[in-house]
Order: sequence, then structure tokens, then C-alpha cells
Amino acid sequence: MLDDERTARSFRFRKTERIRTRREISRVFDDGVRWTTKGLRITVVPNGGTQTRAVFVTVRKYGNAVVRNRARRVVSECWRLIKSTLIQGVDVVVVIFPGEDRFQVRKAQLESLVQRAALVV
Repeated sequence: MLDDERTARSFRFRKTERIRTRREISRVFDDGVRWTTKGLRITVVPNGGTQTRAVFVTVRKYGNAVVRNRARRVVSECWRLIKSTLIQGVDVVVVIFPGEDRFQVRKAQLESLVQRAALVV
């Protein structure tokens, strides 16, 4: 296996790195600590495991399904690129508010929140 392939695999966003059930999402909202910036809010709670898991949700008044899905894809991509620098063993819910859905804008917002939440190694 080439080094490029090995590096590319470390940047994947696997199913095991996702919060998948409504019950787990509710637990994060109920027990977690929140940080907010214009456009994004993250809620973080320790999960007792060795992996950091995340889920991306939009507010109800965001727009139609196409716009909401694009917003989730953009923020998910930003998360995928920074997840290797984050601490392990937490669950994170990222709430996306209407705003500019450009990659650079969302990446700056997410990096700001991650630093404020002390999730960076």
C-alpha cells in the first residue's frame, strides 16, 4: 500500500465516526456543553470511547432539502479535514444555521468553535 493511500484512508469519515440514532443525539443535546458562533453551534459530551463521533443537523427554517443537504455536506467535509487534529472520546453535534455555505466560511467557523471548545490536540 502506498503512503498516499494510507494517508487518504485516515481522512475518511466512516460510519463508526457518526452519531446515528436519535437517542444518542438527544443525549448530547441534554448533557453536553455548547459553543456558538455566527452560523454554527457545537454541543460536546464525552462518550467514554476511543473515537470522536459527530452528526450534522440543520435548523428547520433553513430552506428546502437541496439547500439543507448542501449545507450538511459542506460542514461534513470541513469536519473530515480537521478530525485528525481533534481529541478522542467525545460526541459532537454540529447545528448549522442559515448563512453563507461557502467552504472557507464554514471551515473558519468550525475551526473557531473547535478551538474554543478545546477539542484540538
